[in-house]
Amino acid sequence: GSRAFPEQLYCNPFKFPPLRFASLPSRAMLSHCQRLRGRILTLFIVTEPPGHFHRFCGIFRRKAGKSDTCTGQDLWNFGKNLFFSYFSAIIVRYHSCIFRENGLLFLGGIFLKRNTKTLLCVLCAVAAVLCVIAACFVLTKKQSSTPASSAASGASVSAYGKVSDFDYANFDYSNGLDDNGYWSGIRALDYVSLPDTVIALPLSKADVEPTEAEIQTQIDTLLNQYATTKTITDRAAQSGDTVNIDYSGAVDGVAFTGGTATGYNLTLGSHTFIDGFEDQIIGHNVGDTFDVTVTFPEGYGDSTDAEGNTLPLSGREAVFSVTVNAITQSVVPTLTDEWVASNFAASDDLHTADALRQYFDRALYASNLDNAVMDYLLNNSTFKEVPTQITNYYICMFLNYHSQLASQYGMDLQAYAQAKGYADADAMLADSDAYFAHLAKQDLLFQAIAETLNIAPTQEQIDSANASYADTYGPQRSMLNALQLAVLDKVEESVVLS
Repeated sequence: GSRAFPEQLYCNPFKFPPLRFASLPSRAMLSHCQRLRGRILTLFIVTEPPGHFHRFCGIFRRKAGKSDTCTGQDLWNFGKNLFFSYFSAIIVRYHSCIFRENGLLFLGGIFLKRNTKTLLCVLCAVAAVLCVIAACFVLTKKQSSTPASSAASGASVSAYGKVSDFDYANFDYSNGLDDNGYWSGIRALDYVSLPDTVIALPLSKADVEPTEAEIQTQIDTLLNQYATTKTITDRAAQSGDTVNIDYSGAVDGVAFTGGTATGYNLTLGSHTFIDGFEDQIIGHNVGDTFDVTVTFPEGYGDSTDAEGNTLPLSGREAVFSVTVNAITQSVVPTLTDEWVASNFAASDDLHTADALRQYFDRALYASNLDNAVMDYLLNNSTFKEVPTQITNYYICMFLNYHSQLASQYGMDLQAYAQAKGYADADAMLADSDAYFAHLAKQDLLFQAIAETLNIAPTQEQIDSANASYADTYGPQRSMLNALQLAVLDKVEESVVLS
């Protein structure tokens, strides 16, 4: 079955037709994130690529030029972050979800609306990053790459087994963990040999200390999220404007399913639609009705006509009748002491532009340090083997999440995987093998260091983790989160930068 979508979500001028999934965060997820301790500014830090640990679960990319310890994937990446815990994050680069089925495109806005003037909501809107329980979806815009082509190049069955081998429907976050936050029955040092020392790790300043350009990027991103909208009535549409349009498309005079929308907001210059579509709107005024002629890219999926007959679109010219209903312009605020104080004094005790810069400097430093430590440990440790108990845990987490997401679309897991471009659910699972091993290795590293240095979380760390996670994820998972934070703190306090 397929999920019903309202008429305004059928948008075939979109440039990139392959399936793009993104999940709508639930109220439970939002409530969970809002319960996290710490200042609002420190709650969410977006990190890319995933698979690294961060005490801030948040908004910053890794330093340019650093490669991740496992290969990225085109559609989604399964990873985890650390903030008194680690959880996977949903990272959505665009403010929409594009869903493809039977050649049709559906566009649905999924981003949180900013309902308070706190940076928490802004950062949620910027990156839709929520401390959730399962997978990482990364929406990418690569015209030459599709999930199907990506999946086709990989194995058809996971090295860990078939989907049917895993009891993912009954997955529990505390399964396999003891009361101390260790993996039950596993001595990590039997599986991994740590570097000669995990104290005084030698790290490069260049990998940790943020640059002025990186700090400015975060500030610019923040300012853009506080932009206001100005209605334009005295000029024609320009690149950068958002136009509200109605459109109806046809190929050789035949209207096709998914080619009509009313009241759609399109930002000119965003390259959301087929090449040439947005350019032909520039220069038109409110009330203008005109034709836009474009050519669908090669490989674009088929549609249907009014009678349900297949209508190929790949490489064909289409004419869209477009009406401009409104033109708006985004007005970005200027960074001033007054602006910072009015927005972040109460929530984050920040009163000046310099204080905001210092905050981003500290947060970027912390995020980069977490990544650099994990990179060093992963690259300088030797793994004899990875217990299937841990990889199976993350596989079940992964499958449980996707199964729930599939049910939201009225599908079973097989249909869901096929809609994403995979041959079946087994192929979808196989495409993530590297991530399951990667996550398991990180867990082994943390536990091995705890075993070596006799590290245990403080009562404050335990209380913080329990307050945020115990009710939802169980006391054992909460303790593992507290333990891993304690380990990371211990290792980082003696790092040597040069």
